[in-house]
Amino acid sequence: MKVAFPDQMRKIDETIIDSGVPSLLLMEEAARSVFEEIRRFSLSNAVVLCGGGNNGGDGYTVARLLLCAGIRVKVVQCYVPSTVDCKANATLYSSLGGQTIVIGEKTDVEELLSKADIAIDAVFGTGFHGDLESGVAQIFDFVNRLDVIRLAVDIPSGVSGFDGSISKSCFRAHKTVTFGLAKTGHFLYPGREFCGDIVVGSAGFPKNVMDSLAEPEIIDDEMVSKLIPERVPNSYKGTFGSVLVVGGSNIYTGAPYLSALGAFRSGCGMVYTYTPKGSATVIRNNLPEAIAYESRGDFLIPGDIELLPKIMEKIDSIVVGPGAGREKESIEFILKLLQSFPDKNFVVDADGLYALSKDLSVLARSERIIITPHIGEFARMNEGKTDLKSFIQFCVGNRTTAILKGASSVLCDDKGKITINTTGNTGLAKAGSGDLLSGTIAGFASQTGELTKSAILAMYFMGRAAELSIVSEPCNSASQIADFYSLVFKELEQK
Repeated sequence: MKVAFPDQMRKIDETIIDSGVPSLLLMEEAARSVFEEIRRFSLSNAVVLCGGGNNGGDGYTVARLLLCAGIRVKVVQCYVPSTVDCKANATLYSSLGGQTIVIGEKTDVEELLSKADIAIDAVFGTGFHGDLESGVAQIFDFVNRLDVIRLAVDIPSGVSGFDGSISKSCFRAHKTVTFGLAKTGHFLYPGREFCGDIVVGSAGFPKNVMDSLAEPEIIDDEMVSKLIPERVPNSYKGTFGSVLVVGGSNIYTGAPYLSALGAFRSGCGMVYTYTPKGSATVIRNNLPEAIAYESRGDFLIPGDIELLPKIMEKIDSIVVGPGAGREKESIEFILKLLQSFPDKNFVVDADGLYALSKDLSVLARSERIIITPHIGEFARMNEGKTDLKSFIQFCVGNRTTAILKGASSVLCDDKGKITINTTGNTGLAKAGSGDLLSGTIAGFASQTGELTKSAILAMYFMGRAAELSIVSEPCNSASQIADFYSLVFKELEQK
């Protein structure tokens, strides 16, 4: 599903208006989509909180439509109308007898809100940044505590439409009605938690214009269904590629096993592992289908590279790092490995990321590496900066593709295009989930040959498997979630 950054949406609006569509008509269409959602509720008394910009203009238009439909409505003017369209729609609303209460005057806004069936937030739009002023913040704090339907116009005030960051005292919506395309900030935490159900009103927004000017996407069933590798009947194990998992140490013995499990569950035909003895034992005892090679010592060292060329002849994709530890020799091994086989696809995770943080130049020298850091790992690689803008700049600057893992994981390619995954639950907030993901990416990459598409498949599959799991979220684990990949495949086959 295509979504947009706020600046892209503004460009879309400008393009439509420049083509001859009056801005007031575009605002009318947007407000009507909000009005149609409001009509789904049984209510008789509405309060619209309006700002001074075009989001406020949407609010005045919604108030007028409610007034014309016979619903008692009052506007709370949080800011004086300042844009041409906001002023015009405020005037239209008043000309029909609409009542406006100015914030800060003697009228008790809290009492007005307490009597409402629905509170509609049209104070700020997707361009919000900074902090809410105290008067507005107090109103939001109050209305958030009420037993009242809360609906946001475009995006809840206080939430960034770009990255989902929030101000203190955001409006907490049960439903958000946005226009043209949903915004990236709707799907990124913590803002995602404040949006409720998201409805997109697209009337008046030409699809060709939106497709040409907006790039970000949300992973959905339709996208994933198109990417799943074909499984032709006349196949054998070599048809579906091979994965090598490199990692493990005398302390972290289980991580390579979970990566190998992810590779198998994603449909890979052959899985090999190269680990110290302890990890090899875990793999042989728990995943007999894998071929477990042993390194020479308790952790990986540069000399181990000499043993890999013959294995590499059989390999399509490689997972590097799970459980490898942070011994100096292991770091040297990982950096050397990433540069020794330039024709292979690499998925780098965990201690592999720690090694890369010592020499990021390795990334720019290869187009066949994807990294999968969580916030803490990315902070180490990027001088402590973890915001979305910095993440995109990092990927473009280092000419690499990366997944920033989280409750809403973000994939960014080397051109700066982002793809957001929204599947998953707290069952994934466990040790081992990252290992499972890295193996799943490599497993799909062994079949497709493409890391970016495989990353999309892997993020979706792991999240959806967690959702479909019969194991409760607190009790779930990476190895159990892998067992439900089968249900994801079957679900997609039926769509």
